[in-house]
Amino acid sequence: MVGIINKYNERNSSYELLRILCMLFVVGGHLIGKGMQITYDNTLLGGGGEDYTLSRLLYCFCTVAVSTFILISGYFGINFNWRKILKIWFSVLFFSWVIVIYKIIGKNDIKGCLPYFLPIISNEFWFISCYFILCGLSPLLNKLVDSLSKRQLKQLVLLNCVVFYGWATFNYIFNFRQFVPDFGGGIINFAILYLIGRYIKLYGLVARSSFFWTCAFIGNTFLMVLLELLYSYILHFGFTSFENINSVFVVANAIFLFLAFKNLHFHNCYINYLAVYCLAVYIIHFNDVGMPFLTDFFDLKNLHGIGILWSVLFIPPIVYLVCVIIEFIRRTLCGRMENYILDAIAQRWKLN
Repeated sequence: MVGIINKYNERNSSYELLRILCMLFVVGGHLIGKGMQITYDNTLLGGGGEDYTLSRLLYCFCTVAVSTFILISGYFGINFNWRKILKIWFSVLFFSWVIVIYKIIGKNDIKGCLPYFLPIISNEFWFISCYFILCGLSPLLNKLVDSLSKRQLKQLVLLNCVVFYGWATFNYIFNFRQFVPDFGGGIINFAILYLIGRYIKLYGLVARSSFFWTCAFIGNTFLMVLLELLYSYILHFGFTSFENINSVFVVANAIFLFLAFKNLHFHNCYINYLAVYCLAVYIIHFNDVGMPFLTDFFDLKNLHGIGILWSVLFIPPIVYLVCVIIEFIRRTLCGRMENYILDAIAQRWKLN
């Protein structure tokens, strides 16, 4: 335990706590969106019903997670490290092949297991796939940032925000075809968020307190929900497009939340240690086996009213801790073999 304290006590825990919070948001968002699947009811007054309204509010808080993760990467900068990437790849392959075995033996679903043989290429874990591409592009993005003046970088970021976020949001309102039809879940959005993070690191933004940025985050979230409910009421169906991660509401919320934590400075080895497992939590819970299990185990489809709060406030921490234990066991069992493979690759290809 002393070794853990010494190893993880140096990092600023505010950013590590933000990583954990974002992963809790990811889990909560999946529980609501994939588990509950509460639909809009246009026969009810009040914009689809109480369950729908509360679920949308909670989900809108959660949508900020992916964008914030990339902002953090941009703020600190990605230094391409093939060892770290392969370690993530090992984790993905391990759990993917466990799913393959389960599907073949337990479900006799040979067709359904095919994408999990090569999960990165098949995009089964889309965030990991896109993040790997971002890691590959990061040296070029870093050189681009270094070559631009403050004014040039600001112009580039603002132009991209107008084209890829403002335009997208405008098209959502009028149901026009999207310029980039990936709803923000692609490398273009990741690259722009990375550049925004680099800009904040190098030049900062308007100096405000954490309380100010937290209020901005909460206020913008309520505004997003109110506009969606109003638009849903007008259209007579559930309008949720502002929750896509290329919406100006979500991007603004990511910046607000990041700046709120940026002003905090403290050190906690336990927070730093738990944050190391963020990606593993995503891999373990969000797949064709994990999500159905969580849906049934927590009886998500029968949560109503105030009980819906469980999906964001109480269940995600439980899921996070269980996934940490599972990944810890995997690393304990497979760590030596993985290091042996990495050392062999380094020796074979003369890599540092």
